[in-house]
Amino acid sequence: MKKEHKTQEPAAISWEREGLLLALTQGDLQAIADLLDQKLEEKLEEKLEQKLEEKLDQKLDQKLDEKLDQKLDQKFKKELAPIYERLDHIDARLDNMDRRLDRADDNFKYLDVKLNKTIDKLESLDLSFRLFAQSTKKDIARLQDGMDTVTEVLRINKLIPDHA
Repeated sequence: MKKEHKTQEPAAISWEREGLLLALTQGDLQAIADLLDQKLEEKLEEKLEQKLEEKLDQKLDQKLDEKLDQKLDQKFKKELAPIYERLDHIDARLDNMDRRLDRADDNFKYLDVKLNKTIDKLESLDLSFRLFAQSTKKDIARLQDGMDTVTEVLRINKLIPDHA
């Protein structure tokens, strides 16, 4: 079967360059449009596929990062749990030591007050002793004078022998 070729009239597009005259038919334009559509579709599919791969890679990376973060968090919590327990134990011991040091500090304050009172009493006792010693010296000096007088009176009355 023979197909009849219909003569087609040239389309309204013509191009003249360097002495070449180009006339395209409606079928030629349709074929070019189909080729352009096909190429455009291929490019769009390529771009779409590329974008989808990028998005998928981003989503996978994000999911992997999240999973990795979760796993690392669990691992760190598991590994650090004994350390946290020891730190809590140390913290409790330090709190106990703080209480004991506070009590010791209170005791030192009490002892400081007692020491200050004792120092005041010792200073008062020292002052009293000095006054006592001074008055005793005066009394002894007066007594000595009295004894000398008695001794002289007894010598004068020849009741005791002379030392001469």
